[in-house]
Amino acid sequence: MNGEFIHDKHFHSVFNHLKDGIFITDHTGVAIWANDTSTKQLGVPRSEIVGRHVKDLERNGLFTPSVTRIVLDKKETVTKVQTSKDRQYIATGYLVKVPEEKTEYILVQVKDITETVKASFKLEKAEVLVQKYWEELNQLKQKQTSENQKQLVIGTSKKHEEMIDLIKQVAPVDTTILLNGETGVGKSVIAEYIHQLSNRPNKPFIQINCGAIPETLLESELFGYKKGAFTGANNAGKAGLVRKADGGTLFLDEIAELPLTLQPKILQLVQNKSFIPIGGTELEQVDIRIITATNQDLHQMVKDKLFREDLYYRLNVVSIQVPSLRERPDDIPLLVHYFFDFFKNKHHKTSALSEEVIDKLKNYRWPGNIRELENMMEYLVVTAKSDVIETAALPKKILQENQYVGDTYDLGKQNLTDYLEGIESEIIKNAKIKHKSTRKAAKSLGITQSAFVRRLKKYNL
Repeated sequence: MNGEFIHDKHFHSVFNHLKDGIFITDHTGVAIWANDTSTKQLGVPRSEIVGRHVKDLERNGLFTPSVTRIVLDKKETVTKVQTSKDRQYIATGYLVKVPEEKTEYILVQVKDITETVKASFKLEKAEVLVQKYWEELNQLKQKQTSENQKQLVIGTSKKHEEMIDLIKQVAPVDTTILLNGETGVGKSVIAEYIHQLSNRPNKPFIQINCGAIPETLLESELFGYKKGAFTGANNAGKAGLVRKADGGTLFLDEIAELPLTLQPKILQLVQNKSFIPIGGTELEQVDIRIITATNQDLHQMVKDKLFREDLYYRLNVVSIQVPSLRERPDDIPLLVHYFFDFFKNKHHKTSALSEEVIDKLKNYRWPGNIRELENMMEYLVVTAKSDVIETAALPKKILQENQYVGDTYDLGKQNLTDYLEGIESEIIKNAKIKHKSTRKAAKSLGITQSAFVRRLKKYNL
């Protein structure tokens, strides 16, 4: 039964012992449980939380902003500085998919940092904590770099080989590169690969996600600050990521999320390799190679006045389009075998995939691309109940998509209306995830924005 774990007394016992708040909602954003710490943080009993939508709780001032709402919009892990009842928190929201329940939940872990920031500049202290989490995540990511490099070179399709050839051609030249591609295609892995092929492989590779750091902290993260730049600032000042990248490569992921207010400083950095730290008065020079990445249409954002035109052309000196898995279907079996073997070794399993399973995986569209495929392989490995994994072990979304591949149509136990609505629901959901805004999603499907919104409501998306 969906959400059955919420009623388990052992579940309550474990999570009520935590000093961090745990706040859980269903896939629509309706609260279904909060541990004792969370109710204390919010200052209301659990009965006033459960059953209410996070947007209502946010409007009523229980917390600002709602991390759950942002996770629902972005479909990815999000960390934000949150305020509730005049206290400060670091809130991290996770999208937890449960294939066997055919649903997903949003779990938010909330750390109270009020005592840490007391008697000091609150945003500055919050910045320190965000930096700590960023460094911890970066260390974990670096451990996977060698495996990521192996993953990148897997593929024999024409589009994949054309991309690799272009990378090898431009990597040794210190030119600015813009990586374009859908979510999950491996743009950060490719940026590291370019760095390794450049003339700076033994120098720092510094990565920052422009959409993951609060706008108020992003400038100091990038450019650092001088001693006494603002109340609560570190007495010794701070070197930003731009300075830490000196001699190496600076990778700005999700560059489309860069605030307009910061774009002039980035333009100066790209043009002259110079910047002024917060509180500074003199230009500082750095020797860096800049790589950026986005899954959005920057050219359209320029037209919409959401991105500076001069910065766009400075970043777009060499544009590399990273193909989606839909564009390289012949590479899917190679990636399937690679990740399946990787997770078998990691989890000490001995299962194998049937040929029919591999065929169905090849026919699936993979809207989440390599990231989704990687997660799917780990799921199949850890949930395997037999030595050979058959099609019955595949999630419903993959089996449904395979139903209408080929000349025959198998509706199973569904009638035609339910079957077609299932297909339409998947298309609407994927368009929403890919295009972020309802206007762009509707345009991509050739329907009006109002028609798209009606379908979102119809399918509870």
